[in-house]
Amino acid sequence: MNIGALEIALIVVAVVLIFGVGKIGQIGGALGKSIHDFRKERDKKDDLPEAITVDSRTAKPIAQLEVNICPNCSNRMSENARFCAACGTRL
Repeated sequence: MNIGALEIALIVVAVVLIFGVGKIGQIGGALGKSIHDFRKERDKKDDLPEAITVDSRTAKPIAQLEVNICPNCSNRMSENARFCAACGTRL
């Protein structure tokens, strides 16, 4: 799928016609803030809250739970996962 200059120009014209020239800056700012927030959440090292110390399903302390790592995308998963939730790779 190659996007050339003509396709980009048509997309820009359509966006300007739909939103108007004054709203383009606001849309760009909101998009940039959303991307920044997404990256900030993704880069958090610890996904588990500090207050939780025992897994409610297995009654094991969270530190003792085995965590599977997907060999394809390195996503962390629970010990009984059969497929990666992020990329769908079978474990």
